[in-house]
Amino acid sequence: MHQPQSTGLSSVAVAARRTVAAGFAATLLMASVIPGAYAVAAEPDTLESITVDDTANVLNEDKLRDAIEGLDFNEPTKVAVYTRNGEYSDDINTKTLDFARSSHSEWISDKPEDYGDYWADGYFIITLSVEGQGDGQVGTYFGEDRKVSEGQMGSIHEAGYEDFNAGRWSDGVIAVAERGSKIMNRPWYQHPALGWTVGLGGLGALGTVGITAAVRAHNRKRFSQALGEGTEHLTRVTLDLDATELAASTLPADAAHATVLASRFADFSADYRVVFSERQELEAATKKLRSRSVGVLRAKDFLSTAQTLDLTDDAIIDAASLYTRDANWEAAWRRQIAPLLEDLNALPELTENSTDAAEDGDEEVRASVAALNSFAAQARNQLQRLGDELKSESIEVDDALDALSDLRVQLTEKLDALANAQIVTYAKSPEEEEEMRTELKRSRYDATNQRPRAVGTILDVSHPAAMYWSVGSYSTGYSQAVSSVDSSRSSGGSSGVSQGYSGGGSFSGAGGSSHF
Repeated sequence: MHQPQSTGLSSVAVAARRTVAAGFAATLLMASVIPGAYAVAAEPDTLESITVDDTANVLNEDKLRDAIEGLDFNEPTKVAVYTRNGEYSDDINTKTLDFARSSHSEWISDKPEDYGDYWADGYFIITLSVEGQGDGQVGTYFGEDRKVSEGQMGSIHEAGYEDFNAGRWSDGVIAVAERGSKIMNRPWYQHPALGWTVGLGGLGALGTVGITAAVRAHNRKRFSQALGEGTEHLTRVTLDLDATELAASTLPADAAHATVLASRFADFSADYRVVFSERQELEAATKKLRSRSVGVLRAKDFLSTAQTLDLTDDAIIDAASLYTRDANWEAAWRRQIAPLLEDLNALPELTENSTDAAEDGDEEVRASVAALNSFAAQARNQLQRLGDELKSESIEVDDALDALSDLRVQLTEKLDALANAQIVTYAKSPEEEEEMRTELKRSRYDATNQRPRAVGTILDVSHPAAMYWSVGSYSTGYSQAVSSVDSSRSSGGSSGVSQGYSGGGSFSGAGGSSHF
């Protein structure tokens, strides 16, 4: 990257120029920080590792690592950078695959069901093929859980073209990584991609250094918030320790849901000691650790574990109240049905929006909406009946919980049906259908794993997170799916990206390359 040269300007002029540059940088920094700052609690963990294989010897590796470590990849991501000397006719998709097979087998999925035909989950691979000063190809390759549309891939490549054409190889790779970090698994609130990132590489040292400094400051804020929230959860767990232990001792050994919770409690004390020690280490963390992705990752892991403990002890205490029918059992039951009631209350807005968006011929969408509306009325009646039967002791606690679980599963199935109908209606090609399903799936599984609740319920603690799909998660996922497809369409469908692996056998990992 070019350094400023001495121009002989007066001190006043220099100061003025610096003031203007600082103001410009501040504008950019606000654009980069504010969107994330408003959504800190929802941001996933980010960078896991960086691998650099600079066989073309064109990169400033320290600068590259420093910049990439400051990026937020939305979800845990392993970044691999590979450079090579090549020719215009090279198929760098296949060259990258060959390099991975010979030197980095970990880049390729080792899942038995994948048979080595895909890139490993979590990976974002950037290949730079240098064919002359300012000429070459760039390729990006993705684990199946990170893949993007062809249009989005073209946008990622274009972010580096200006720097690549100027021979600023490191800056070009940084710009590609930065654009990729914003597009891969992008949360809905970050769509569409911020326009100022298009020419990031061309901003020179001001842009790269400024953005890195801003992200580090933002990382420290995220670290502090995760540590603070985790400490709040841990404090509640500490205050409830005696009550939790007493409640666990009263859980009946012959009750199915109680047995599951008892097994959770078996690891509770050990997990508590580990997370308590982790909090002490995080509180003593240096500024450097707080500024880096690995520090944020540790803080968020601490928050996740502390929150899980907090939700688990809530479920154990409520279960004991229900099974023993103590004075708090009715309040405990209301907490168990709260998630479903929340979904039922959110259904009218979802069904109304779905109906408004449906055209006259969208019979499947209308049928799915009708099924959801019918279910809502039936579910409310059944919840009332379950409460009455528990009060009269004409139903066992396990049977009531099973019936509640069945209602939440039914809602999930009906949301699945609506998703299929809406996808078929909105998508114009199989590729768009797949893109929408990927976004909905991501929202569903992410939201169920990360969704904060004030109180842990027996079903949510006892069952896999993805067993139940919430209406809020569905609405967010569908909105994100539509936005993703619209973004791909707006690219004009002509990204110039070459996909496929000649001579790669059955390999069909996500990714492609383009000339610059």
